Amino acid sequence: MQFTEILDKFRALGGVADNIELRHGRYGRGIFPINPNKPIKIKIPSKLLASPSWLVLDRDNHIRIKPKLELEPAWVDFYESYQQFFGWSNVGINELSEYHNELTKLPKKIKQFLLLFGWHDEDFDKKSVKDYLKEYLASRQIRIGNESKLMPIIELINHSADGKQYIADDGVKFEGTFKDEALACYHGSFDALHFFRIYHFNSESSTVLSCDVKIEVPNVGLINISRFDAMVEIVDGVVIPRMVKTKSGIQIDFIELVNKKNKQTPRKIFTDGIQRFNVSFLVANQIFDGLIEHNRKAYSNFASECRLSNNKVAKELESIALNQLKLLNE
Repeated sequence: MQFTEILDKFRALGGVADNIELRHGRYGRGIFPINPNKPIKIKIPSKLLASPSWLVLDRDNHIRIKPKLELEPAWVDFYESYQQFFGWSNVGINELSEYHNELTKLPKKIKQFLLLFGWHDEDFDKKSVKDYLKEYLASRQIRIGNESKLMPIIELINHSADGKQYIADDGVKFEGTFKDEALACYHGSFDALHFFRIYHFNSESSTVLSCDVKIEVPNVGLINISRFDAMVEIVDGVVIPRMVKTKSGIQIDFIELVNKKNKQTPRKIFTDGIQRFNVSFLVANQIFDGLIEHNRKAYSNFASECRLSNNKVAKELESIALNQLKLLNE
């Protein structure tokens, strides 16, 4: 099936796809303007957004819409054709199989570093096709209200930290003028290793989170820093990590060490937050300086370990480690 054919089906259902074509560029397959002097526009009405819970695999591992839902036949035909020729069946399942094959072959020392940087043991387990599908869908979801939705066509746009944002407007919209490939910003605030774990490709980040670390502080106890950045408080646009007093000390869900877009914020958030637990301003700054140095060493050693391996994933991880190290040294 040609891309123009799937766009015709999309438009017939009420979707908008102006001035776009699918071709290969420096990020692989992506969306480009047909005429770079004119804006592109893609709009997916709410009725064309799919819920991950609607999808199943048939015996040939193609994505199908659950028949019992009795959804509009024309939409079902569009979505199943889209996934077969431009999504899951076309590239998704094969790319995930190749990625996990390389991931399981990583040397033990590299896996240990990844655990230090917030990955989990199960990340390295052998996966089934259903596991691949779960990952595939998780990397393509957008939150609209209280629901996760999938975005056909728009999801073909590649990521850049400097890309344009999607707009939730009675569905999902993406538009702009691009001289070359159209690029979107998926999650600009993610640490690069967090981003790679979800999306499986290297994207330079503007932020660095500390690795897992435990620090014993006199008269305070054990400060346990994790990399769990799902539970946050946002105050005036600034992300505040959760800090909790425990019997043995202080639990901190994550610590941002560098924010390229706001260089003073990470240190201030840490020192302000930890002073609530009777840690002096001087000691708070000493701890933060120590975390910077500790993470520099960790990323340097991680990059060196990756450099020794010919594994494809290891090469991506080496590049990520060097980029994060660069941010820590600025």
